[in-house]
Amino acid sequence: MRLLFIGGRRGREGELVPEAGIPFHAVPMSSLRDPDSRAALLRTLLALPLSFFDALWQIIRFRPNALVTSGGAIAIPVVLAARALRVPVYMWAGDALPGRAGRTLARFCTKIGVTFEQAVRAFPPRRATLTGTPIRQSLLRWERDEARKKMDVPADALLVVVTGGSQGSERVNETIFGALARLLKTAYVLHVTGEKHIGAAKAREKSLPAELRERYLPRAYLRDEMGAVLAAADLVVGRAGSSSIAEPLAFGVPLLLIPFGAAMEGHQEANARAAAEAGAALIVRESQLDADRLVAEVAGLLSDRARLRRMAESAKKAGRRDAASVIARDVLVLGKCA
Repeated sequence: MRLLFIGGRRGREGELVPEAGIPFHAVPMSSLRDPDSRAALLRTLLALPLSFFDALWQIIRFRPNALVTSGGAIAIPVVLAARALRVPVYMWAGDALPGRAGRTLARFCTKIGVTFEQAVRAFPPRRATLTGTPIRQSLLRWERDEARKKMDVPADALLVVVTGGSQGSERVNETIFGALARLLKTAYVLHVTGEKHIGAAKAREKSLPAELRERYLPRAYLRDEMGAVLAAADLVVGRAGSSSIAEPLAFGVPLLLIPFGAAMEGHQEANARAAAEAGAALIVRESQLDADRLVAEVAGLLSDRARLRRMAESAKKAGRRDAASVIARDVLVLGKCA
């Protein structure tokens, strides 16, 4: 089976996809990071026709059986090119509240997979099915005991994982720095800061008392080691992106979610509500976030083992470890490859 990844001119896909051994092609259009910016919108609109013909040529050359997309503005010219050539399109929609681009693209898609039940009704009838979020098998291979040994975290210790997403979050990081000394008295803290903020975290680590320093584990970014981290975790504190929720749920880890207030169309808020309704998460809104509130919420959960256990059971029930296989099977059927 051959794969071709078509993406934008900025973003980590240009680095990560070739590293995975998959050919990558960038269309002459950048992803729309700021939908409220008229200049950004104008640049996107001007790049659409060129990107359409560029994608059309790539699809003619590659001759795919099916196109798979996760939506977004960058996918519009590629999906339109695929449909012009009668290539069936499968879209995976990860958010509980699909964005405008995803809702627009849905009319050109043959089949749609969604992570949250709430998203099904946003799409044309009988076209969307609940699949969950695809997660790499290299993450799911980890078990708790093995993960704890790899990370040098005692079997009986509590481990809180804090992350602001792949790029990190200055707001989350600053709050953690203010709460750190108090949190470390109760638990180990593995803090994923983002590349931009790792220097500040290392400096904060050096300033800690010796007895707490070994309990603070700052990391710039996690790749496959994320599997070990989640398998070892008792609680994850982080943003409410689709993957940021789905990966802990697949390991049965409860969540304390801080939805990004400026996320497009409030999709992180909707994702957080969906996880909370499943009984697997608590929500602290960004406007209410400070070090005292964070310490109170985390300490309250960690001290109530029965509640933490119930949330873990709900997380495990909501997690869909087979999502990648389900989606792959649907795509193969769609492309008449199975």
